[in-house]
Amino acid sequence: MSVHQLKMQIEKPSQSIIYVDPAMARRVLAKNTRNRPISETHVKRLMDEMRSGRWQYNGEAIKWSVDDVLLDGQHRLTALSRMPDDFPALPFLVVRGLPTASQDTMDQGRTRSAGDQLNIDGLIRNADSKVIAGAIRVYIDWQGGGLFRDRASNRVSNPMVIEWAQNHPIEISIMTAILGTEMRRVKARPSLTLAVLLHFHLIDGEAAREFCAGLYTGVGLSAGNPILALRDRLDRISTQGFKSTDRDTIGLFVLAWNAWRNDRKLTKFQRPAGGSWTRDTFPEAV
Repeated sequence: MSVHQLKMQIEKPSQSIIYVDPAMARRVLAKNTRNRPISETHVKRLMDEMRSGRWQYNGEAIKWSVDDVLLDGQHRLTALSRMPDDFPALPFLVVRGLPTASQDTMDQGRTRSAGDQLNIDGLIRNADSKVIAGAIRVYIDWQGGGLFRDRASNRVSNPMVIEWAQNHPIEISIMTAILGTEMRRVKARPSLTLAVLLHFHLIDGEAAREFCAGLYTGVGLSAGNPILALRDRLDRISTQGFKSTDRDTIGLFVLAWNAWRNDRKLTKFQRPAGGSWTRDTFPEAV
């Protein structure tokens, strides 16, 4: 064996699965000398996943250089280091012996979306998985009160989307059926529209189908019909380039639905006193 071959063998990266507890994570981070700035939002999200049991070993490695410098995994280790001492150890794939310069090329791969994962897990077998994943995200956010929280620090994560899909097969079937209609004719973001229409179907499926028929085509709608008012408002938002938050758009849908359900005429939408929705004034679908 030549000197060059021996050197290559010695410097070849090695890998193993190691269980890391909070104390070990703290020791590793105490020696950390070369990493990117911490994103507190990302760390908080990882901590939430770990606490809830949604964090899973997925083969994504914690990486060290030949000089024993931590190259990748700082956020995961930081999240674990902030857990109580009695928090159970978590498995990590650990790779050692990488060139220190390799850190510059990390995180360049395409991130797998929640829609991709729904397809991989066999929960949704069609091209609409990304729209459904987006709708689940909107629905969780809406029903969980997230419309009135800081969006960056309370973002619905991919594991939360997957877990919801696993636990709500009936809702997934309803969304798939809605996507088989003319839903995309509605001039609002498809994932938001799907989330709202799912909620209406869960309240009253027959009424929701009738509401959707008018919303999609506008056929037979006369002045004062709340569905026509909603169509007109969404059309103006779309054609005039107005920016509408999820909260405001969902509010429009719900106001129209409630008025229509109660046989009440509606020609224009009015915001509550003060001009902005609050937790207390935001409409609840009936």
